[in-house]
Amino acid sequence: MSLFFYTRTMDGKSFTESFNLNKVVRSVQMEDGALLILLDDLHERARDVQAPNLKTNKLEVKRVRETFQSEIYLEGEDITRFNNLNK
Repeated sequence: MSLFFYTRTMDGKSFTESFNLNKVVRSVQMEDGALLILLDDLHERARDVQAPNLKTNKLEVKRVRETFQSEIYLEGEDITRFNNLNK
């Protein structure tokens, strides 16, 4: 496994994170200059939502399954390092 380490900034704090380079299926240059990395890791998450029951006219809790794919945003020097991997 080959990991790529990058820096993610949230609320003024910086975090070092990584992803498996073998799972990258696509990269997209965004308008703001960031690079979006899409990973081959489709996964489901289940959550409870309130939905109306049309027969009883009451709100009920239903379990909903949603499918997700990891999206990673690279910025600055991390973009350059990522792009240089394939040169």
